[in-house]
Amino acid sequence: MSNPDGRSRGASQVTPELRLSGAVPGAHRPPLTRTPAGAESPAHGTHAPGDAALSTPVTKVTVPPLGEQIIPRARLMSLLDDVVVHRPVTLVAAPAGFGKTSVLAQWCHRTDTTVGWLTVDAFDSDPRRFFRHVVAALQVAAHGQARDDAGPLLEIACRDPIGRWPRDAGWPDHHDELVRAIEALVEPMVLVVDDLHLLAGAKAREVLARLIRLAPGGFHLLLSSRSDPELPLHRLRLAGELGEVREHDLAFSAREIAELAALTGPSLTPEVASSLSALTRGWPAAVRMALLTVEDDPAPVYRLAGLQRGDLPLTEYLTEEVLGALRPDLARFVMRATVGDRIDAGLAEALHDGTGGAELLAEAARKAVFLAPEAETESEPSYRWHPVFASQCRAIMTERSPGTVQELHRVVANHWRTRDAAEAVSAALAADDPGLAADVLTERWPELLVRSDSGALTDLCERIPAPRSDDAEVLQLRAVGQLLDGRSADIAMSRARSVAGRLPARRRRRFELTDVLLTDFLAPGRPGPEEAVRRGRAALRDATDAPVARAFGHLLVGEAVAQLQRDPATALRHLREGAALAAEHQLPAIGFACRASMSVPLFMSGRLDEADALARDSIGRAHRTGQHWAGIVVPAYLTCSLADFWRDELVPARRSLDQVLRLATPRQAGYRLHAAVLLALIAVASDDAAVLDRARALAGVSAEAAPPYLVGFARLVDAIVAYARGNDELALAALTTTDPGERHPVVSLWEAEVSRRVGDVAGAATALARIPADRRVSHIDVAATLTEALLERDRGRVREAHHRLERALEVASPARIRRPFVERGADLRGLLHDHQAWGTGHLELVADIVARMQPRGDDHRRRSYWELTARERTVLVYLRSPMTTTEIAQALFVSSNTVKTHLRAIYRKLGAAGRRDAVRIATERHAL
Repeated sequence: MSNPDGRSRGASQVTPELRLSGAVPGAHRPPLTRTPAGAESPAHGTHAPGDAALSTPVTKVTVPPLGEQIIPRARLMSLLDDVVVHRPVTLVAAPAGFGKTSVLAQWCHRTDTTVGWLTVDAFDSDPRRFFRHVVAALQVAAHGQARDDAGPLLEIACRDPIGRWPRDAGWPDHHDELVRAIEALVEPMVLVVDDLHLLAGAKAREVLARLIRLAPGGFHLLLSSRSDPELPLHRLRLAGELGEVREHDLAFSAREIAELAALTGPSLTPEVASSLSALTRGWPAAVRMALLTVEDDPAPVYRLAGLQRGDLPLTEYLTEEVLGALRPDLARFVMRATVGDRIDAGLAEALHDGTGGAELLAEAARKAVFLAPEAETESEPSYRWHPVFASQCRAIMTERSPGTVQELHRVVANHWRTRDAAEAVSAALAADDPGLAADVLTERWPELLVRSDSGALTDLCERIPAPRSDDAEVLQLRAVGQLLDGRSADIAMSRARSVAGRLPARRRRRFELTDVLLTDFLAPGRPGPEEAVRRGRAALRDATDAPVARAFGHLLVGEAVAQLQRDPATALRHLREGAALAAEHQLPAIGFACRASMSVPLFMSGRLDEADALARDSIGRAHRTGQHWAGIVVPAYLTCSLADFWRDELVPARRSLDQVLRLATPRQAGYRLHAAVLLALIAVASDDAAVLDRARALAGVSAEAAPPYLVGFARLVDAIVAYARGNDELALAALTTTDPGERHPVVSLWEAEVSRRVGDVAGAATALARIPADRRVSHIDVAATLTEALLERDRGRVREAHHRLERALEVASPARIRRPFVERGADLRGLLHDHQAWGTGHLELVADIVARMQPRGDDHRRRSYWELTARERTVLVYLRSPMTTTEIAQALFVSSNTVKTHLRAIYRKLGAAGRRDAVRIATERHAL
């Protein structure tokens, strides 16, 4: 919003030279002098500013000057330009030290909109005084700009008819007069109200509330506060009419930190700037203090690179600007509550002697005392303190009362013991209680592992001091961390086993269960999943007094059984037991993982809707709680992709598959294999040869360590590839090389379909008969029944074919299964059309299926079609036109010889004698 020549004519109209020198904005404006009645003001004809402006201290209604060390913040300037222009009210809310005033002053200096500035102080809680100052800020701005449309505004006197100040700032005459004066403005005007958190009086806030409700479109309020003010802003927020600039907007970026450092001396490398950004979270006050600490250092960059949060000299600032602005009881609570980085209502109560802490926490959150809500959790809401603020408060507390700080750390450790192992261990170590830290870690470690937080597990193990660091279970967990980090853990495991005999009986049983889980499910060289499941189930029966480890064991066993895809009932039983233990012993990550994993055996049981709902709920929870990046959501994504595929929703199915392939951990190879098979099916449905090749590669890798049962499932991808390229014999060979007793139902379905298509009716019937009755669930049953219907039709038993088709429709309808019908479209379309006349109770479903069927047969899946390159297919399209070879070359921006080369390849691959023959063959195969 600046002028083309780069100069601004805003509230201050300072030149660039004046800005650099730190001159006070507004110094060049026409002086605010009283004009005798009837005399002409040099600035505004007959209008001089009213009594409100003349009786208000200039510093309250003047844009603050810019300091010398001000960096241009173009990102924020653009943001303010946008929100101020498009929103009637903009709220700039952030804790102390985030540079709100500085940023707003920068924006005022560069905007070409008339800006009135009002700095609030504690005395403005008197509504008469505050109303007068609002009027004064607007009058000063209008007078300084020589606004011709500001006459009514400058005439507001804020006095009653006999010259006294009004008793009440809510006096309707003056409020209405102000609103009418703003309505008379032709050009836009902005009123900045800074330090709004100091405005305590409800009647004073009503002055602003009325302006928010009644001010016309050309008037904008720009409110700056340390917390959300008690004003009617929520209605504006819901209507999209509230602009908001928050802490994360005001925080310095690494680039801005480097620019600020350059003004004070040191030139920072991008790495050091990023490190300082992470250290301070971009808090401008902390960044400036960090730069001040190295101002006279001979090696400032080196010093900054090793700076810790406790090194920042913010004690005075926090004491005066933040804690000093709070009520004494709230300030005391904040000092005690910042002993840890994270807090919830229960911990607030414990830290505040058991009463009133939750209310004080809620007040601190409302006032935004460097407190931000965490992602949604399964239990009560929790918050995190700004790390620099918390570390500085701890430093103050440690200096004043080190014994109290240690005791508070112990309170924090015990509170988080059953909620957050990492937080509890860190607090116990801070309390100088390594025994408590080791106890928490050895009991609650599965939670860290399930959250894919092996790095935290390793770090916490290394922080346990001697002699507890030589504890068998601590050594065992060290080995777990090393394994998951890809390192050898043989030495750590040998040491752990050698001293395990010293453990008490209960801990020794827990150690033995963990040893089995580690060896059979996590370690390299682990046995196959079937053997791991057998050993895991035996170990679980023997360790009844280790509930956390047992919950983790049930998760691992249940997940392994689910990936074997043969016994969904057993998988569900283990996962439900794990979820029940997790709920009983407050293990949210394990409970979440068990519920997400249950969606797969539920799907295998044919309960599509239940499985899909559970999977989507799990994914939603993962996003809300920040766990969407972890392997625990892989089974939920797989279930979603399965449900979408069988419902013929291929695009969302592909999106979910991408997440499975991106997030799957080594122990989830079975899920990855299933994803590869689905990807191959989707590739064939969408004629995507590149994706089909990718699916084949993924299946090959996943099948290397798969049990015999899943090896046959992996070979299904080879069959799909062969089928897509028109080689039915090779497809059948890939499907029939596995032991019939170890065949996945989907493999038998494919064998039956390919056999039917090549005319092997007996082979198709035999393949279908291999599907066990208990595995012929919903989606499997629909596909098998459709193949049976087509076999009956081919035998001439049309009535029986229609009966089978109607049964398939009945099963498919409630679960919205569509894909088996669409896959058999070429052969099934005629039977479906006849079925409508034959009589069906599912006319809408039949109509939907027919609409989904591609108007082509399966002849497009011929080797020649799949071998055409993308450019050859483009040339093939042009062959339908009367264009010559030269014209095709010009259209494709290639030479005629290149087009002729493509033509020879097309004729060879299609077996065509020439151009017309190639078009005919391609049309018959639906490649055009």
